[in-house]
Amino acid sequence: MRNGELRRALRQRRTVVRAPVAGIAVAAMSALTARKPFALAWLVMGALAAVTAGCAARGPAGPAIGASAGGPVYNLPAARAEAGRLLGMVRLPPGARLSVRQPAGAGAALSSYAVNVPVVPHLVDRHEFFVAAGTPASVIGWMQRHRPAGSSQDDSGGGSAGEQWTSFAFRSVHGFAAWPDLVVNAVGARGSRVAVRVDAQVAPRPRLPGTGRGAGDVRVVELGTMLGSSGYELRCGPAGGTVPHPARICAAITRDPALLYSFPGPGHSCPPGAPTVSIAGSWNGKPLHSMFSVCTGGQERQAGVWAGLLPSTTALGTVHIGQGIGLVSLGEREAAAVGLLRGPQRAPGPCRRCTRSFGAGYSVSYGGGPTLRAGWTVSFAGSRVTRINSDVQLTVAGASASRGLTSLRRSLPGWRVRTCGATRALVHSSPAGQILVVYRGAAFQRVIVTTARSGC
Repeated sequence: MRNGELRRALRQRRTVVRAPVAGIAVAAMSALTARKPFALAWLVMGALAAVTAGCAARGPAGPAIGASAGGPVYNLPAARAEAGRLLGMVRLPPGARLSVRQPAGAGAALSSYAVNVPVVPHLVDRHEFFVAAGTPASVIGWMQRHRPAGSSQDDSGGGSAGEQWTSFAFRSVHGFAAWPDLVVNAVGARGSRVAVRVDAQVAPRPRLPGTGRGAGDVRVVELGTMLGSSGYELRCGPAGGTVPHPARICAAITRDPALLYSFPGPGHSCPPGAPTVSIAGSWNGKPLHSMFSVCTGGQERQAGVWAGLLPSTTALGTVHIGQGIGLVSLGEREAAAVGLLRGPQRAPGPCRRCTRSFGAGYSVSYGGGPTLRAGWTVSFAGSRVTRINSDVQLTVAGASASRGLTSLRRSLPGWRVRTCGATRALVHSSPAGQILVVYRGAAFQRVIVTTARSGC
């Protein structure tokens, strides 16, 4: 999703509201499976909900500008200087002149640049006023035809009082977040003139305590997804660990060291299933403890990048015939299975023969059935996985296991129905064991993958 769409959703200012937005309400559970464009998609949908419906919950106040690595966290002087540079790139129609204050007769239309954006920590906004001849539409049209160098045309619109506005986006500004833009507003003023306000916006990056290069040994945990929590060991310099494709993640951290270091930001509302990623361990011999959430201002981008680097919910929630579920396989070593499913909890001691439970952090009810604690149970014998049992949202041959026995059976030719007391199960048997998708009446109960070849 383009930055312009994000700005457009957050702005919504001239045609919808002028009051500050209290927070961001997020409402796109389907984005969980998309993963790659995650942060921007969640922010856009959340901003639209907050602006048009007024349903956002107020997040905590923004963080104080503290100290990091011997200096202020956010480089506000550099951000203000960059905003000034952007203002200097603006081209105005011939005859337009600078005004040291808001031109008379402009009214409230130019009194503020737009909606306050609380999810961007310390957003810098600098503005200037101009007076030009013509109409608001002609001024905006001229500026769109003569946009600043290095910019692209972004959104535009009009207001009920004849106001016109447009904006210009910049792909990148070195040293700053991918947010910089110019917003131009024009409205009729006294003397048949047009009053113009131009705002330059820059979101400063925090100063990072490290470069991302060198040796690292951390545990990366994705928390609070609809499948529960998944944890991985990651080593860099050289690359290794239990996470899939560690070299790719190490390369991403080298390119973008902000993936290692989180900073406080204002919170905003999010639904269950929003990705939160914690990182704990050491990097270049220094302790590292960071957490990124799409529910915290200033952390959304990193949380979205991590969501794309870690295994997707599809990869984690797919039942593999004769093998296991997601990254947990029959015959898998106990340490590997526990390491994946324990999330942020401490690793228990080895049991060799036992059954362990791993909660997903929420309860679930299917088809009007009882509400049960969602999660996984895994049984071990000889320190190897012999049975995996889960009642979270899983897919079998591309179909949701919770869709109902009759419907799922159409997608699983060759599977048979077995009655086990009060439950019925769709069953697939193979030399490696069997898979059971269990229902009580029409309500889904759980998926069982086991090395046993008979029984319920």
